[in-house]
Amino acid sequence: MDDIISVTLVDDCIRDLERLRHCVQNIKGCNILNAYTQPKQLLEDLVTSKQIPHIIITDCQMPEIDGMGLTRLVQLFLPQIKIIVVSGLLTEPDVVELLDAGAAAVIAKGSLHNNNSTQLQKAIHTVMQQKIFIDPFWEKALVKKLLNNLQHKKEQQTIPDFSENELKILQLMATHHDYKAIVGLLHLSSRTIENYALKIAQKTGEKNKLGMVLYGIKKNLIKLFRH
Repeated sequence: MDDIISVTLVDDCIRDLERLRHCVQNIKGCNILNAYTQPKQLLEDLVTSKQIPHIIITDCQMPEIDGMGLTRLVQLFLPQIKIIVVSGLLTEPDVVELLDAGAAAVIAKGSLHNNNSTQLQKAIHTVMQQKIFIDPFWEKALVKKLLNNLQHKKEQQTIPDFSENELKILQLMATHHDYKAIVGLLHLSSRTIENYALKIAQKTGEKNKLGMVLYGIKKNLIKLFRH
């Protein structure tokens, strides 16, 4: 593990973003690389930047792209980045969905408000050791049980074999309004994106974008917070 852990912060609420910044600054060995209020801007910067953070700490409930969708997209584009999600609105099933989307840690926002709490520090050092961290705020045994159930359910499903780009486009269909934005992120031509979309339509049996998105959500290929 590198001596300095680079961290990028994401929260659409300025007050919460500053609180998060203050918490991270007090953790030895951490360096804040960037802070964003717009998840889409973060994603656009990530796919073009040479400075990739070790960790992204994000809120869950945000406009444009919520924390669950952002987690899924970052894991599709840059799986080496560890995602820590912070929220005060999650239930155990929500935590399971975040872990399934690729989050490495989930922390209750109340833990940041407690000056004596070390949950964020524990989370950062745990994920850097390639382990999963769940705030004790949630019942870990229940989370584990629900996660096992979800994995079992996915194993029982018959799902076509989607390519990496097809999975990216499927998630982007749910978080971006038009193909032009998808073209910009994937650096592919409009014609290429349209061809991929046609292949997705053929594999899902759906004829339009909405049908493909609903298929992706149903089959756990698309992640959105409380869809």
